[in-house]
Amino acid sequence: MLVWALAGCGSAVEGEAEPLSGQEGLFDPCTDIPDSAIRGVGLDPLTKERDLVGVEELGWKICSWTGPWYFVVVMSNVYSLQDVRSNTDFTGFRDVEIGQRQGVQYSRAQDQVGASCYVATPVEQGTIWLRVSRMGLHPIEESTCTLATRYGAELETYWPH
Repeated sequence: MLVWALAGCGSAVEGEAEPLSGQEGLFDPCTDIPDSAIRGVGLDPLTKERDLVGVEELGWKICSWTGPWYFVVVMSNVYSLQDVRSNTDFTGFRDVEIGQRQGVQYSRAQDQVGASCYVATPVEQGTIWLRVSRMGLHPIEESTCTLATRYGAELETYWPH
């Protein structure tokens, strides 16, 4: 991909974008999940955002889309399901089926209102996480865990094995 970047006092530098070390081989939800699939699950591909506020995170590929009152975020990383279960930031682990895969559903430990829910499935590189989180203080119209499991089941066919 050709990238134009500002360097110094307004001059442009042309060149290829260099991924962060450790990013090679990670599933990239922004490019590996087609827009037609995003449209097919009822989200608008034009709302796609890469990374966290445009900042690439080492060891992660992140992509999000905006729903009516929530965000859907797909995160690819090198961590195992055991790493997820061992992380004290998360709680409420429940084994679930995500499409044709076995996975786990969980939430953040400090989330007392169900504002976000995650599902994760193992893949060769580590895990794919899908999170549904309400936007701001929008009312929660449906369980974020129900939505996360549904979106995971609908999109997992695009995830690596």
